[in-house]
Amino acid sequence: MELDKVLARAFASLVISIDLSDDDAIDPDVATDILEPASALLDDLSDQDRRTFADLLVELSELEEDPERRQAMADLPDVLGLLDEEEE
Repeated sequence: MELDKVLARAFASLVISIDLSDDDAIDPDVATDILEPASALLDDLSDQDRRTFADLLVELSELEEDPERRQAMADLPDVLGLLDEEEE
């Protein structure tokens, strides 16, 4: 697997694991503190790079065997604000 795909999948896996964790396992405030800086970095991407990353996340979602994680990964572009409203 190519480096960009490995990194995107690793990032998505971490985000999804945090998001799907029980509130008793990871405090929601702590989860927000972890995810906000990473999400903010994505805001600096060009529109084209945002679209490319969004497409990559959707493509990689098909590799997820667990249906809940697959759907969560497919939803990440919207959750992370990578898509313009007209693209959603």
